[in-house]
Amino acid sequence: MATTPSRARVAVAVLFAINGLLPAAWIARLAEIQTDAGLDDAVLGVVLSMGAVGGLTLGLLAGPLAARWGSGRVAVVGFLLMAPVTTLIAFESTAVALGITLFWIFGFDAVMDAAMNAHSIRVEKAYGRSILNSFHGWWSLGTVAGSSLAAVSAALGLALGSYLIVLAAVLMAAALIAWRWLLPGPDPETHLEPVGASDMAVVDDTDGEPAPQVGTDPRPWWRGAPGRRAALLGAFIFLAVMIEDIPARWSSIYLTDLGATGGVVSLGLVAFTVGMTLGRFTADRIVDALGPARVVAWGMAASAVVLGAALVVGGVVPYLVASLIVGFGVAPLFPAAINAAAHVPGLRPATAIAVVSWLSRAGFLVAPVAVGLIAESQGVAWGVAVTVVAALLLVPLSRVVRRPRVRAQDPA
Repeated sequence: MATTPSRARVAVAVLFAINGLLPAAWIARLAEIQTDAGLDDAVLGVVLSMGAVGGLTLGLLAGPLAARWGSGRVAVVGFLLMAPVTTLIAFESTAVALGITLFWIFGFDAVMDAAMNAHSIRVEKAYGRSILNSFHGWWSLGTVAGSSLAAVSAALGLALGSYLIVLAAVLMAAALIAWRWLLPGPDPETHLEPVGASDMAVVDDTDGEPAPQVGTDPRPWWRGAPGRRAALLGAFIFLAVMIEDIPARWSSIYLTDLGATGGVVSLGLVAFTVGMTLGRFTADRIVDALGPARVVAWGMAASAVVLGAALVVGGVVPYLVASLIVGFGVAPLFPAAINAAAHVPGLRPATAIAVVSWLSRAGFLVAPVAVGLIAESQGVAWGVAVTVVAALLLVPLSRVVRRPRVRAQDPA
């Protein structure tokens, strides 16, 4: 069956959805896993950190693997290596075994994540308009579906092992079916338009300043303008992770400090997740109309003002409203960074995307530690306020996600 852009879009959406669904389908039953393995909280924390170590160790392999085999194939194979091993979680009774399993799972999750994002850029190019945000929306829906399946399976008394085996089999079948609709052939060396040596130059999408021409700088990429742009993208994604991670992890603790009880405590995460999901399914049209840099700058400015005001006021309702707005504002950040990485002159798109994805996982390690230290010494509100600082810093840094384009140079 011939592949078309519309079929490729469906296939990539499936990959994003199952990538979000499978981890959520067992993480929501983590307490059961902890009890079965006989782990205390401290040991569980160390075991869970092995997942992050796996992602940081294996994540950068996505670039060279995609260059050799193609991003679509690497994404599917990454999932096929991850899914069956996930079922072992239900049968392991020692911290060492569980830690090794999580290292493997999240190591290949990182490979799949970078590869499917690289392939999504190819599909977006075939469409000729922004669709990357919607793919991340499907990932968000996948996490919601996975968490819901975990809750239902636990309520029905389904054994964790049987539940994960059936789920992994179904999702692996979905991945194999999606594989047939992915774009064929190797990934491109660059997503930038061809640049003539004498009459064309890469320029920014708004300010018209010349950017380095592809292949004209004899220095290694990390010593020239591509290296500087990659470094700025690294700072961008690190701050974006702060804004995405802090409300998700700390909202319930902050609301408890405000006196919230019962189900209200969880509403901060719910509001943030709803806002982010809505943002990812609506951001593509906004990005096409305004450009990614303006969308990021305005979204971060609004997020900083609203969340800062909510923290000063100190009420439950203002914080819930702020969480909804911050979730909406943060939605296009990671897709914008991925798109910008795919257009760094002199860098293979899959490699640059793998680096950005890798840096995001490093940020998820640092963010909770930083906020925890601040919260311990100054209070949870000051810890959450790190989000405000990060959002303000992203306003000027939004320039790094501007789209490059090509125009003819004036004759000399």
